Amino acid sequence: MVKHDSDSSVEIAETAERYYRAMVTGDRDALRELFDARASIIGRYEGELLWQDLDSFIEETESLVGQHGREECRVECIRVDGDIATICIGGRYAGLWFIDHLAMIESNHRWVIISKSFNVAS
Repeated sequence: MVKHDSDSSVEIAETAERYYRAMVTGDRDALRELFDARASIIGRYEGELLWQDLDSFIEETESLVGQHGREECRVECIRVDGDIATICIGGRYAGLWFIDHLAMIESNHRWVIISKSFNVAS
């Protein structure tokens, strides 16, 4: 089944928005569904390089529930090349504004996050 890029872009944006909601609510089951089990979460926080596996990231999200401030996220850009995609999404997490770059692959007719890299913008 071949999809038009605009159709894929909508699905990718919806996946990213579900990711943000699951992250700020510490929804373990939703995060496991959205991410491939081998995904890495990488970025700098307070000057230190963090390189987490999915389990560590999920534990972090559970420990920070309610500490984000006003929940807000927005899609900055999407690129789709066949069955791979990247999306840049900004959102409030742990009281700060983060820019997340999510790499995804289409598998079994759904988009799965295979890696996340992040930057603290404020």
